Amino acid sequence: MQAFLAILRYDFGQLTRSWISRIWVPLLVAPAFALIFIANSESELASETMAFYIWAVMAPISALAVAILSSGAISGESTIISDSILSRSVTRTEYVAAKIISRVGFTLAVYAIVVVPFAYLVIRYASADTSTGGVIIGLLMIAAMLMFLATFGIAMSVVMTSVLPAVLVVLLALTLSGAVLQFLGLTWMSTTAVIDQLPETFRGDTAAWEQMRVLLVFTALSFVALTSAVWLFRRKDL
Repeated sequence: MQAFLAILRYDFGQLTRSWISRIWVPLLVAPAFALIFIANSESELASETMAFYIWAVMAPISALAVAILSSGAISGESTIISDSILSRSVTRTEYVAAKIISRVGFTLAVYAIVVVPFAYLVIRYASADTSTGGVIIGLLMIAAMLMFLATFGIAMSVVMTSVLPAVLVVLLALTLSGAVLQFLGLTWMSTTAVIDQLPETFRGDTAAWEQMRVLLVFTALSFVALTSAVWLFRRKDL
């Protein structure tokens, strides 16, 4: 347990000090303030403003940042892993569990710190056309998709030995699957379709079953990715 906590604290500290985080957070915050100012001065609709921010800023920037951070969780530290585990200072399960919690937790923490105040300020200063339930469920759906992206990246980090190919696989899989599933009409499984429907979701016009289905699908996919990462890492040759 001590080894798990030590790895968790170390990895979370590394994430907060990484150059990716130092670029990621300002790139999310600066456009958020700009959109709040524009929405207030131009009397823009709150639902459209929040949806545009997620579509144009949050989704692409966070997808790239989370893909890099999660895909480098395991493959980026192969030497450290082998030295630590083979010397029995930490077990495989402790190591991968600490990595999963730190990377997923950091992703969701950054998302919450940026988006929750942004949503509050937009609703306050823009033309309010949103419902409280719609905003909450819409933000939770984006959080579920980010969680899946992080867990999928960690799984690819276990499978692949190099960080760059893992990042490319994660981004390509996310982009192509979203477009294909939306074309097939499986909007509740498509990241692009969920984002396209955010204005209606924020206004409370989306059916409750559709919203819950999105949450269930991406939560289940995250669970599959996590269990696969743990199972593969426990059998991985170091």
